[in-house]
Amino acid sequence: MRAMRYRYLACLSIAAAASLCASAGAVAGTIEGVVAFPSQTVPSMTVYASELETSRLYTVQLVRGQTTFTLDVPPGRYWVFMAPNEPGAPDIYGAYTRYSLCAPHDVDGQCTDHSLIPVTVAGKTAHVVTVDDWYLTDDIAGQIDRIRDAAAGNARFASEPLSAPRFSEYPSEAFDRTAAPRIDFTGSDLSEQDRDVVQQALKVGPNFAGYVTVTATSCGPICGRIVLIDWRSGVIQELAPQNPSEEMQRSLPCRTEEALQFRLDSRLLSVTHARGASIVTRYYVWNQKGAAPIRGGVYQRSSQTFCAFAAG
Repeated sequence: MRAMRYRYLACLSIAAAASLCASAGAVAGTIEGVVAFPSQTVPSMTVYASELETSRLYTVQLVRGQTTFTLDVPPGRYWVFMAPNEPGAPDIYGAYTRYSLCAPHDVDGQCTDHSLIPVTVAGKTAHVVTVDDWYLTDDIAGQIDRIRDAAAGNARFASEPLSAPRFSEYPSEAFDRTAAPRIDFTGSDLSEQDRDVVQQALKVGPNFAGYVTVTATSCGPICGRIVLIDWRSGVIQELAPQNPSEEMQRSLPCRTEEALQFRLDSRLLSVTHARGASIVTRYYVWNQKGAAPIRGGVYQRSSQTFCAFAAG
């Protein structure tokens, strides 16, 4: 599956791409949807309907906790997909796919087709879809990437090094969640406020590597300390930066939501920060045997290249 980046996808937030987002115009039909997100907390999202013939995008914003949407569109055939807007992880695309139709009736694990399903809008009748497939293959996620690239007229994904690791390359083991782990803060230098942050994060459940909860505590007005909690052992540890500049920064020149990226079904985690005129991403891989993160590769590109997408 594609790397789950929590991209800020709101079309209205990208001035140069705003003209590419469909305005209300002459409305002929409605696509109504229900969102089934793979965690208890539903983040704010952007819903997309991509017209197959023209690749034109129609969007609607969902606030945090909202699980239904209505999208007015002209006649045509549309692929429907969405992605969270909020920073943090996991970072995913969700879509209306063949899996969405198959899964409710799947009793023997035969639902494996994640192909996008066109929704045909031919009149004023509401067309109802359920967006519940959040485990798209790399090919399908790449297809959505290309749809968004074509609409926005940019080369955002060219800014990522071809040799950079993918989240799908580091799958995690399944974990049966039970009660929240009992955390032992003995020896930890976390403040009482930081400990409260950790306890609140645990309420959502594991969000990384199958059985780990990742959260960030504050180390200043523009940076965060990354904390990892092992649900199997209750051990808490920090992702120590190699130097202060590698702490999770909230002052990236653009795409600030990508400062920290991870997801539940992968052992890969990335931290992105500014270094002078460059943007640096360091990858970590969770070692399941040692129950600890291991430093991986480091990738650097110019701020101009990194921000090409944000500039539209």
